[in-house]
Amino acid sequence: MKGNQYSGRGSVGVGLIEVLAALLVISIGILGMVGLQTKSLQHNHVAYLRSQAVIIGNDMMDRIRVNRSLSSVTEDYVVAVGQFTTAQCSTEAYPDNCETGSCTSSELAEYDIRQWKFQMACILPNGDGSITIEDSGAGRIYVISMRFDESRGQHPIREVVVRSAL
Repeated sequence: MKGNQYSGRGSVGVGLIEVLAALLVISIGILGMVGLQTKSLQHNHVAYLRSQAVIIGNDMMDRIRVNRSLSSVTEDYVVAVGQFTTAQCSTEAYPDNCETGSCTSSELAEYDIRQWKFQMACILPNGDGSITIEDSGAGRIYVISMRFDESRGQHPIREVVVRSAL
């Protein structure tokens, strides 16, 4: 009858190995979750910057529409990348020359462009943009292109384009 008796000596240490295996599986899972969280934060930041660019572009398009007497017949709102750039983002550099006095339509167009470029420089990393006009049979179409580099040079520069008919 001695052979039928249970002896606990064969299972010594098995519990420790099971705990270590479980710990390994949990560690791998946590590392995977950390990687997903990091990627999620990166994509969330890019989405935020894109939405800010769309807001800035729509604001500029609204400014062009308000000054329709000029924007429908001249090219005063056309601007290239690198033109009217702001060296620093500070209250002293903020363009406010048309807020206190009366401006002509052409001066208002330059003021609008300078404020748009200032907003891009302050909100979007390395932000700059251009405005072009496409004349079509249906009328004038303004194309507002904004560029920014959120990756610190690791990825291509991102571009957001807002197109609208006047």
